[in-house]
Amino acid sequence: MNSKLSSEVAVPYHHGNLRNALIAEGRRALEEIGVHELSLRYLARAVGVSEAAPSRHFAGKEGLLAAIAADGFRDLAALRRAISASDDTAMSKAYRMMRVYVEFAQRHKGLFELMIGPRIVARDSYPELNEESGQSFRLFASAVETFALEKQWEQQSLTLVTHAAWSVEHGLATLILSDRVPRSDIPVSIDQMVEFSIGMFLSAVAAGASRLEEVAGQLQHSP
Repeated sequence: MNSKLSSEVAVPYHHGNLRNALIAEGRRALEEIGVHELSLRYLARAVGVSEAAPSRHFAGKEGLLAAIAADGFRDLAALRRAISASDDTAMSKAYRMMRVYVEFAQRHKGLFELMIGPRIVARDSYPELNEESGQSFRLFASAVETFALEKQWEQQSLTLVTHAAWSVEHGLATLILSDRVPRSDIPVSIDQMVEFSIGMFLSAVAAGASRLEEVAGQLQHSP
């Protein structure tokens, strides 16, 4: 038998699970070379398989990237699931759900940028990615909504409360990853900014919908 063919056939057994090995190597490579330099050929060489082997598991580069992004959301959901299962108060759970998003982005910059960025165009074509990202978001949304309901917010307001919370955590993460904060002319630590921003949002939720209505009324009558 051709020795080259033999080694290619043996590769999946050597790796145990070639798909997972490629995803793991892809995650590592994202932090080193970035998404634009990452390719199926690069990963094939990195894990020691033929250049054709990855195509048996992924429909091109975007299929690979979607699987890597899904794996990232799976890890984020696991962190959020642990928070949801804890005995913390509703406020603490909401705070931790938002903070863990920012911390995940800080620890996995390349992966996070792939997860939330525009590189994967046809997201709806990848059920695994949609499912894993949805799991993470639902855990986050449930914690925020539970806290809002505890503070007497109406059911019809929960979607807006959740999206405001999402804007805070995502805004923090993207500002940090783009090196836009802290500003050189404003001495503040990133940890202080994250804690204060999330805390300020949650204090507004704790104040209740009536306080928001008062503020909105004042804004409408301002010059």
